[in-house]
Amino acid sequence: MKEILRGQHTRDLLEGLEEVISELIEEYKPISVRIAGSLAERRFVRGLSDIDILTITLEKPSKHRRFRLKAVKDVDVEIAVYSVREVEEAAKSGNQFILQALTRGVEVYRAEHAME
Repeated sequence: MKEILRGQHTRDLLEGLEEVISELIEEYKPISVRIAGSLAERRFVRGLSDIDILTITLEKPSKHRRFRLKAVKDVDVEIAVYSVREVEEAAKSGNQFILQALTRGVEVYRAEHAME
């Protein structure tokens, strides 16, 4: 994750983003957490961009736990939680967020028990 936060406008986000990811791991027990969007693609613009996180779990989350919004410093963090099956179905149906997160996103956490 440090690699994608190397820019002068994002270095100060590392600690807060690590805290958010730790909370996600504790709460959802995911198999994978991926940073997506402009931050992963190194197009992040402070004041215009948010941080997108895809959290992939074994079980389907309840509708109340599917999306979360947090903030790190002055940057919104949008968190989407999907089960493995939902990710597979969304990718097959052409969901651009899921496809982008899988192909151009940066995996910042992978559970030890996660299958390749």
